[in-house]
Amino acid sequence: MPHNEPYITFARQQVADILQREQGWRPCPADPCKLLVTNENGEEVSLDLTPAHAAPQMPTAYACFDTVRTAAQLLDAYTQIRCAYRFEDDLEAQVPVHPFEHDFVAAILQRARASLSDDDAISIAQWVKHFDAYVAVKAVEALLNSNADLALLKVAAARGWTVHFDHVAIRCGSSRERAAERVVELLVAEHGYVPSQVSGEEFYSFPDGWNAYPLYKMLINGQMLRLFIDQSDATHPTQIIQHWHHVYGYTAHHMALRATRQINGERVAVPLAEVMAALAEHGVESMTPTGEYTQGLLLQVFTRPERNPQVPDDIKEALAQIDAKLPRAIENGKLLEIVSRREMDAIHARQWFALYGLEYQPQNPLYSAPVYGYFLPAQAAHVIKTSV
Repeated sequence: MPHNEPYITFARQQVADILQREQGWRPCPADPCKLLVTNENGEEVSLDLTPAHAAPQMPTAYACFDTVRTAAQLLDAYTQIRCAYRFEDDLEAQVPVHPFEHDFVAAILQRARASLSDDDAISIAQWVKHFDAYVAVKAVEALLNSNADLALLKVAAARGWTVHFDHVAIRCGSSRERAAERVVELLVAEHGYVPSQVSGEEFYSFPDGWNAYPLYKMLINGQMLRLFIDQSDATHPTQIIQHWHHVYGYTAHHMALRATRQINGERVAVPLAEVMAALAEHGVESMTPTGEYTQGLLLQVFTRPERNPQVPDDIKEALAQIDAKLPRAIENGKLLEIVSRREMDAIHARQWFALYGLEYQPQNPLYSAPVYGYFLPAQAAHVIKTSV
């Protein structure tokens, strides 16, 4: 049996099941692993349900973060794991980043050292310890830089939800220097990520001047990690990603989280509207959601950007010469993306985890099995525009 045959068979079964039980979907004549649906603009959108192929690997963050009990220990663990593995800053002849990037990260860590409570530090550590080193570092930076991300962890704890890491988006400069390609090469070689084997999902290119590489990694604890490595096209000098990279380096443009809960022994996604309402009670406002046409397979929304008014004047002056809107946009330093992905029922979840050689543990909060595991380019373009 070919290596990918079980994944294709599983996808076909999923497609047939949804077509039998739900209205609004159409089969794809060219590919039985895909569903077709019409979005709000009347455009036909396809969703490929073939699972990503990724051999399960160890959660390499566990040893560093499991014993964290204070804010100081959290920062020490972050520094330790950051030094133990190769990251983007270790690439030779890296794309030029403004010296402010170091001040930006240092300020995040200094604020945490001065004001992060030990309880919050424990919550962060207990969450990130289940990731690999790369995601743990990006997640700690994101959580310490955003009230919205930390608020969702607190909301979930109070309501009995599980917060799942969905993905981080890393901004990498311009395609002129192969900025994203070089980061992808590092992540594949050093951190064990794999590109999608599904045609059309391995690279995205958008008409407004940016492109991105999705990467995937399955952990032996049942978590699928997703990365979105993006850059500006060389022919688009006003495209914001390259300028965000120049100011903020390789910190995440956004971290995407989603929430689930147990209902009658099965894991179920918390509706996006419910998560948005809960965050609003904590003063976290959300922007315009997208993805209603997917009937719950994938919904996404950004919260209001985490503004950074400390960007140096020389950067803003240089950006103003390129485009008058850039000095304002550059202050959008970090976002939280809230995602809702519909979960498989227990029968399909067991089959999905079996593809990776894992035995499904329905009561284990790490065992989330979304029906649709990829990104939708139309939605990615929408959320990036709202972030500007």
